[in-house]
Amino acid sequence: MKSSFLFAAVLMTGMAAVAQSGAISGQVSGIPRAKALPGAFPPPPTPAVVYAVPLSGKALTPIADKTYTVDQKWTQFVPGVSVVPVGATVEFTNDDTVKHDVMWKAIGNDTALGRNLGVHNPDQTVSYRFTRAGAIHLQCLVHPSMSAWLYVAPTGYSTVTSTSGKYSLSNLPDGRYRVVVWHPGVATQSQIVSVTGHAKLNFNLKK
Repeated sequence: MKSSFLFAAVLMTGMAAVAQSGAISGQVSGIPRAKALPGAFPPPPTPAVVYAVPLSGKALTPIADKTYTVDQKWTQFVPGVSVVPVGATVEFTNDDTVKHDVMWKAIGNDTALGRNLGVHNPDQTVSYRFTRAGAIHLQCLVHPSMSAWLYVAPTGYSTVTSTSGKYSLSNLPDGRYRVVVWHPGVATQSQIVSVTGHAKLNFNLKK
């Protein structure tokens, strides 16, 4: 009898935890596309960053205790757009056969936060811990054509859109959130949504 009671209690606790874990998903339309060369197919659009800030003030949860990676290969930063939470450490790995550099002039609009991590050889890795939120334009001084965007979000509830503009944020406790969409080519947009289970929220970016 006692074991049956404990099993029921554990089951109810598990069901309650599932019920309190919500999600937000939707479509981000109007993402700008790069112009294609004459006779070529247009490249896929640059992804947008989507993140949800709890209006309860617990904006920094969950922060995954892990290291994020941005590769340098084929004389490119890969991925071209990525998002990490405040406090994350990012490793920049040179997977090319030539030397590379990693630098940025500002985080957001704060030029005092600009850094140059220096030139590193093939197979070498340099890392940096980002403690301030904002958009970062990554560059390589050795190869000026190389650039990418790293967005440091003030929350762990973040993602980038798929090639079709879809996004999904999961494992959100029930509550109200400000959902923000950032893209390097358009103005930032945000909406407020209440999550009780699964919420749908779409955006239409405009230049």
